[in-house]
Amino acid sequence: MLIHRPPFIIHQFSSVSSTNDRLKEMVDAPEFTCVIADQQTEGRGRRAHQWYSTPGEGLYLSILLRPKSLSRISLLSLMSAIAVAETLLERGIAGVDIKWPNDVLVNQRKISGILAEGMSIAPAALRLIVGIGVNLNHRSFPDSLAGIATSLALETGMTISVDCYRDQLLERIEHWYRRWESGASIIDRWQELSSYARGKKIIAQLDEQAIEGETAGLTETGGLRVITGTGELKIIFSREVICLRNDAGKVE
Repeated sequence: MLIHRPPFIIHQFSSVSSTNDRLKEMVDAPEFTCVIADQQTEGRGRRAHQWYSTPGEGLYLSILLRPKSLSRISLLSLMSAIAVAETLLERGIAGVDIKWPNDVLVNQRKISGILAEGMSIAPAALRLIVGIGVNLNHRSFPDSLAGIATSLALETGMTISVDCYRDQLLERIEHWYRRWESGASIIDRWQELSSYARGKKIIAQLDEQAIEGETAGLTETGGLRVITGTGELKIIFSREVICLRNDAGKVE
């Protein structure tokens, strides 16, 4: 099914392996081309983690962006998290938070994940595919996720229209992408929405070491500043982090 919602062109499928992978096959399409599926059989998040994509219960969405500049491109993933969080806030959802860099939480449980993948078909032809999964109508999760995941249905007791949530989210995506194009600050709004921005005691588990300390805001490119127990400033980047834990050792 093809849906026109200017500036978005939405290709809707009943089932795909992954909306990101399906959109990669359409890399020459116009900017704001989207792929949405009722189900993903091989949905994934960062570091190849599986995204639980049961039929009809979530929003499984990928958007093609064609940024004209590499400058500040690392902020587009943060931008997408802002859009998801604001969509939840517009619906009156309490307890909305963003775990650095782009997991959206409600009452400390994950409700949305974002996977941004860049592609270049020529030196000056960058394509960015932003995949967004939002748990909407899930009433339960597998045991491995039950303590760390939530959905809008579980939080509100209501059945959510996937199409309505989609349209509301796309409006926020367009708004923030235009802001990003204009050079407006993404970092300031992200820090307003996230308890992880400042004063959060964390352990950042990297590939080869663990960094323990307190968060102290983001850099201009979206890196997370951490002040260690010895007063040393460390800057960590999402591509380095395996997971963030609180100071009690709990994975968040």
